[in-house]
Amino acid sequence: MSTIPLTPPHLHVISACAKALATTQPFNTRIEQVFGLLRAVIIYHDGRLTYWRDPQSHQNPMHVMTNATWNAPWDDDVITAVVASVAPYQKTTTINIAQTNGEVLAKTMIVHGIPIRWQQHVWGVLEFRTADNEPLAPADQLTIDAITPLLAAEIDHAIAALPDELIQPDDQAVLTISKHLDLAQLLSRLRQDFDPPLPLHSLLPLVLSRGIDYTGAEAGSIVYVDHDRQEIELVATHGYTVSLLPDISGEHKRHRWSWESGIAGKVARSARSLLIREVTQDVDYFYETKPEIRAKIAIPITVDGRAEAVLILDSTRANAFGDNESAMALGVAEAAVQPLRRALRYQEMLERSTQLSQVFNSIPSGLVLIDRHGQVLRHNPSFLLIWGLHHAQVNANFRVPFDLLSLLLPRFHDSAAFSDFCTNGQAKPDQEFSLNLKLRNPHQDLNVLSVPTRDSNEQITGRLWVINDLTREKEADRLKSEFTSMVSHELKTPLTSILGYSDLLLAREFPAEDQKNFLKILRREAENLENLVNDVLDFARIEANTVRINRWTVPLQELCTDLSRQLQRQPTFDAHTITLDIPIDIPPVHADKERVRQIITNLLTNAAKYAPSGGDITLRVRELSELPDMHPSGRFVGISVTDNGIGISPENLQRIWDRFMRVDNSNTKSIGGTGLGLSIVKGLVELQGGRVWATSVVNKGSTFSFTLPIAGEFTRK
Repeated sequence: MSTIPLTPPHLHVISACAKALATTQPFNTRIEQVFGLLRAVIIYHDGRLTYWRDPQSHQNPMHVMTNATWNAPWDDDVITAVVASVAPYQKTTTINIAQTNGEVLAKTMIVHGIPIRWQQHVWGVLEFRTADNEPLAPADQLTIDAITPLLAAEIDHAIAALPDELIQPDDQAVLTISKHLDLAQLLSRLRQDFDPPLPLHSLLPLVLSRGIDYTGAEAGSIVYVDHDRQEIELVATHGYTVSLLPDISGEHKRHRWSWESGIAGKVARSARSLLIREVTQDVDYFYETKPEIRAKIAIPITVDGRAEAVLILDSTRANAFGDNESAMALGVAEAAVQPLRRALRYQEMLERSTQLSQVFNSIPSGLVLIDRHGQVLRHNPSFLLIWGLHHAQVNANFRVPFDLLSLLLPRFHDSAAFSDFCTNGQAKPDQEFSLNLKLRNPHQDLNVLSVPTRDSNEQITGRLWVINDLTREKEADRLKSEFTSMVSHELKTPLTSILGYSDLLLAREFPAEDQKNFLKILRREAENLENLVNDVLDFARIEANTVRINRWTVPLQELCTDLSRQLQRQPTFDAHTITLDIPIDIPPVHADKERVRQIITNLLTNAAKYAPSGGDITLRVRELSELPDMHPSGRFVGISVTDNGIGISPENLQRIWDRFMRVDNSNTKSIGGTGLGLSIVKGLVELQGGRVWATSVVNKGSTFSFTLPIAGEFTRK
């Protein structure tokens, strides 16, 4: 016998149906989800599940139906035939469907009845109504057969959970509790249902389910009221349109709107119930209600005089909510008050705990909570990061200072000071202590603050350590101080020359040749002063991200030739020769011409300063066939400046681009300058889309390279 393979969509639907049936949602909601999931593989218009309060005798039928797309009554003959044969049954019939233009269209329909069978007993019947050209495929039948044991089990559970009193279906096959049920008994049963401690978004769907079960409503929803924001949040719905593939991941999606609109908003604001027996006769609410809804009741669930939730029940029958149904709905809301108060308090504590946990874990300072015996109770990720520890090293029995000392002893400059700090915290548990620590390999400057912790009775329970890494701040302060001292010196030198020669020219007459030489000196020192000020201003603009880049097509060969001629005439380059190595066909770049001149000038001047013995300085331009690692993609030109100067050691090579950084401090006075040139170069290159790097060999020279993007019209297609 040949087998019928199930396709991946069919297998996915079977798995999704199993997950939907395993949730804690109301029975009707889970069945509606199953109908929706089956639409992914089965083409049908309407669906219905029938089961019985007494499954042995098949008495007192109950139904769960999809939203009707064909306005035609269901035929119970199919159910009778399926129960009698304990096998699938199919019936073809003709129905009349009213059109929007008023015409009536006759349509042939097939009703497929499938038994929900377990051990030769029919627990229920699944029905699907399809057009005559849309039969159920063999794979569809296998999919339904795969989930029928699960449906049988859930029907058994649903029947066991029904009230003991007789349940009678009305003409719309909607369940209602007997009108003879005592309200006190109802409240007692509901309190038992709501007694287990439930979180807010588990309790409210249960309240909705009980409201529908006890009032006979076909649909409903429940909302949470956010008084702080004056909003209402939809928590759960039942009986409305089911999506084709509902989300079964369990993730709660929030839907909020202002409480100034709608029936739910009015009840939330007023904390008073609202009953609409016939929606079509109520002008205020007719247009905001679904067309199939005829009656509606909205009841607030009030805690301490304030509506914290609103239960909304809908019916397709006019006057469906009489005195008995209204009393039932009010009883459900009343029984939910205390559980809701408990759930709200739990939710508030949960939110506070979550917020505190987020703050604790996100704060950049290291935090560690220890008990009176030094055992670590809790720490945040920054605590491990600052000390350079791994999570596995700080286990449940980790103690300070013993375990911490054993891990960090090689790094401490003064371990005794740390031990004394911990001892003082133990000896004087009610006092605060602070300690500045120095660690090596790598160097770190830390500050540890230890404060006592107390419980609700103000009894000391332990200590909280707050560890801050001050390494960067102290290094920045040191560099700023050095930079300030250096800039002051660099400012003082040209100002002294300017003031001195100005005083000489004003004091007495000099020969014309001497006056000319003095003015040249004044001019040179003024230019040095201008360059110094411009460097400081450019650096400040780059740091503040306020540099304006005006990009144009820039021919590099012309720019480099003109620039080298100008610089070669300056005294700085008296002992150097600038050599150009630029191909004739080098493509132009898309860059700011003046900023490119500034970058190359800084690199050439830097090369001349750090090659005091003179020699060649080579300015080389090439189109790059291979880009450095981590470089943006595209076509780029590489520009490099090579000297034969004093070079840079490997440990300092990566630091030369840092702000306020002077690598070779021993040569600062003899070489001069602010030390900002390379920082400015890096900032200007990156603002134009390029990258900059350097290579060097001590006492043999250095090469500084940067890239610029090739102009767009020269980009390869």
